[in-house]
Amino acid sequence: MASVTFTNVSKKFGEFIAVADFNLEVRDKEFLVLLGPSGCGKTTTMRMVAGLEEATSGDIYIDAERINGVLPKYRDVAMVFQSYALYPHLSVEDNIGYPLKIRKVPPAEYKRRIAEVARRVELDTMLSRLPKELSGGQRQRVALARAIVRTPRVFLMDEPLSNLDAKLRTQMRAELKHLQHELQVTTIYVTHDQIEAMTLAHRVAVMNKGVIEQLGTPREIYNDPRTLFVAGFIGSPPMNLIPGEVTNGVFVRAGLRVAGLGRANISSAVLGVRPEDVHAAGAEDADVNLVAPIYSVELTGENTLVSLQLGGQLMTLRADKNFAGQIDQRIGVKVATDRVFLFDGGTQYRVDF
Repeated sequence: MASVTFTNVSKKFGEFIAVADFNLEVRDKEFLVLLGPSGCGKTTTMRMVAGLEEATSGDIYIDAERINGVLPKYRDVAMVFQSYALYPHLSVEDNIGYPLKIRKVPPAEYKRRIAEVARRVELDTMLSRLPKELSGGQRQRVALARAIVRTPRVFLMDEPLSNLDAKLRTQMRAELKHLQHELQVTTIYVTHDQIEAMTLAHRVAVMNKGVIEQLGTPREIYNDPRTLFVAGFIGSPPMNLIPGEVTNGVFVRAGLRVAGLGRANISSAVLGVRPEDVHAAGAEDADVNLVAPIYSVELTGENTLVSLQLGGQLMTLRADKNFAGQIDQRIGVKVATDRVFLFDGGTQYRVDF
């Protein structure tokens, strides 16, 4: 298989810098996710690997081979696009086999490889159908099969699940993860969906404005965010990020008081705490960090999301599914002090305490 290495790679469109001084090694057989909002440079980065965009500066390697300037057809990568990009007049079999046809694979080998990959993605009973006769999930599996049948050095996947409904996305995530484990092919996957990143990746590169804000395993990214951007982007619902002031290790903002933050003194601080680390309590309890009115109550099935009004913004906590609070009811809140994060509002970086 193959590793993919970016060394000081930049990409400009006129004066606009889409990717800036990008350095990353995607390990052999790794499933790496490029995660970030629209316009952060993740798709441009992938397209440079595919050869659909040329780097303005820097070097891109697959193993030891520098691929800058190498034509796409000679890079031995397979790309799955956001749109299925299937040939509407060709059957499932012919769509899957098209990459083999243009490489003039012998007929017996052609049939064998199509049958094998169709079985892997559970399309072996649909080979004679046209794309219009398939569901969205089945069409996406055809696109995946067309990439897999080539056995490339690298898979490139550009938001392949974004056109599917929620149930199909969940199903296809499981299929993708199992396929990558089975095939052991280096995979670069682009998405703005942090749930996809958390569930699929061996490692996640969180991108913002053309640079990597943080690189790590999904658990590291979630439990140890280094910047305000990463803290707010990862998590569903997202981390509570509350601006305020820290004096001698005590954070204060609009009725919220959290002590035990070392000896920190920050005039433009941001306190970060995830909803599962905020707990409902009685308004009369002596050791609560905040008493505030309920703004909304949302039952999600396994638990209840409770939003509180806090100085012009909302603070969310994850309560038990049987939580019975009502809108405008004042409740107490206890914050797990050992699970809070402190950020400098100026530098945007986390402050250790």
